[in-house]
Amino acid sequence: MEIQKELKNRNSQLPENRRMEFRIGVNLGDVVEDGEQILGDGVNIAARLESLSEAGGICISGTAFDQVKNKLNLGYKYLGEQTVKNILEPVRVYRVLMEPEAAGKVLGEKKAKTRQWQMATMGLVIGVIVVVAAIVIWKFYIPSTPQPEVTPKEKIAVSQTEKAPTVAPPSAEVAPKEKLVPPSPEKISKPTVPPAPKVEVASKEKMAFPLPDLPSIAVLPFDNMSGDPKQEFFSDGITETIITALSKVPRLFVIARNSTFVYKGKPVKVKQVSEELGVRYVLEGSVQRSADRIRITAQLIDALTGHHIWAERYDRDLKDIFAIQDEITMRIITSLEVKLTGGGTIRVQASGTNNLEAYLLCLQANDQIIRLNKDGNLLAKQLAEKATALDPKYPDPYHLLGRASWLEVPLGLTKDPRKSIANAMEFTQKALALDSSLAPAHSTLGMLYTLMRQHDEGIAECEKAVNLEPNSAGAYYVLGEVLRYAGQHEEAIAMCKKAIRLNPFPPSWYYFGLTNAYSLTGQYEEAITAGKKAIHIDPNNMVSRVFLAAAYSLNGQEEEARIEAKEVLRINPHFSVDQWEKTIPYKNEEDRKLIIGALRKAGLK
Repeated sequence: MEIQKELKNRNSQLPENRRMEFRIGVNLGDVVEDGEQILGDGVNIAARLESLSEAGGICISGTAFDQVKNKLNLGYKYLGEQTVKNILEPVRVYRVLMEPEAAGKVLGEKKAKTRQWQMATMGLVIGVIVVVAAIVIWKFYIPSTPQPEVTPKEKIAVSQTEKAPTVAPPSAEVAPKEKLVPPSPEKISKPTVPPAPKVEVASKEKMAFPLPDLPSIAVLPFDNMSGDPKQEFFSDGITETIITALSKVPRLFVIARNSTFVYKGKPVKVKQVSEELGVRYVLEGSVQRSADRIRITAQLIDALTGHHIWAERYDRDLKDIFAIQDEITMRIITSLEVKLTGGGTIRVQASGTNNLEAYLLCLQANDQIIRLNKDGNLLAKQLAEKATALDPKYPDPYHLLGRASWLEVPLGLTKDPRKSIANAMEFTQKALALDSSLAPAHSTLGMLYTLMRQHDEGIAECEKAVNLEPNSAGAYYVLGEVLRYAGQHEEAIAMCKKAIRLNPFPPSWYYFGLTNAYSLTGQYEEAITAGKKAIHIDPNNMVSRVFLAAAYSLNGQEEEARIEAKEVLRINPHFSVDQWEKTIPYKNEEDRKLIIGALRKAGLK
């Protein structure tokens, strides 16, 4: 109050355009000290209170209000319970009233409950306790006749119609009835997270894509709650690890990282995500890292019913990150399998190393390599090399080195493309020698074989990737690429469409691959449509412009073809059809002649 009064006095002496007004939020709660920073839920709530305050005003939380309400000669206005992002329970908020006449008053708060209402509430509580006690006595002391087993569908119906929390029996194996003893209170598990409010329901009719027959899920990027932008790689890496793990489950339909990360940092609703991506389930969460401790929250939501299937919070040591990722993945798989198919669970391992530092280096390297630029690629190689030194048996950094070596060619970072491809091959094979189930490495190896004109080997490797990760959009896309270059164009189109369904907001190369495949089958109108989508996503992608120019030329639209040819030269003034011809690994000579001829007709030399 004194601060705001002093600021008000100073502002009164200044012209309006030079005044500085501050908002203040006050909360009482635990904080985590990390060097010169303070972090934690207590800080997050205070920040939210500050944003709710008026300029020149003060808002305080219920925890602070409870301590000061009778100790200071101030007034307060109750603003109700406010939802705070990544805080599971609503927070009571009060505005401090500055006016002297408001002192001692609390406006907007409900009157104290009458004794009659309190007695009724107490009677209700006692009744609930009696009912629970009766259930416990019946469960643990009174022999009962066998009951018919509830089928999975009946279990689903019960879970969807329940309106209030129920008391669950302990999950431990039950002993013979004559030896039963009531469980001690400390052994009864309690829910970690209270029931979450229902969210706005999505509509099947408004979905951009038909719902798949399998349980479908989108994993939104976990929010970085650490207060340090440099930790984004960590929260993004956890998200990607979970997506990759889920992609290995045959009975799920999992949206790719590229599409879910479109929502990163945006205030989106579950309903919007569900309808735009065509999925029923949405996972969202947050990550907060401080020194050697982490807090991860996650919740799985059924967008068609608005129900939270489960929510959990993990407060652990950083070294437990592998176990947490596995637990979240298994919880998703188990929940969807039990509720939707009644099937068993599938164990998925989230990490290939026990060396935490090596794992974190790989997360950083992956964060750099997906930027597809010179600096990111060089830094990714350096980080991956450090990871291999820390754990020579960790496959992921070798795969990252393989990808980075391969990308040296299209990024123009090498004077010897053959050597870069040879290095990429060596690193990728090393990764697969350590872990043959590494699906992305099989995709990379398949593409490398194709670049070396070993088409059958390339297809075989890419098919292995799809079998290992049947929900991986990237695996389907690369398989489509190697099939296209091998002359199997219709199969390539089918794989590319599958990739786009799994990745509804794909990068431009998904569409330029489709453009080329359609052109090679004579479907020029479809090729042009795909090509336009590619340049809409990335107008400066030269390959998109090249394949669209060829499609226009083959369709007899010479003026449009020449416009695209000029765009190619705008992006790369040194473009050469002869040089381009050397880079496209078509197996069939007719395919090569068709595209090269179309480019020359468009005016490229």
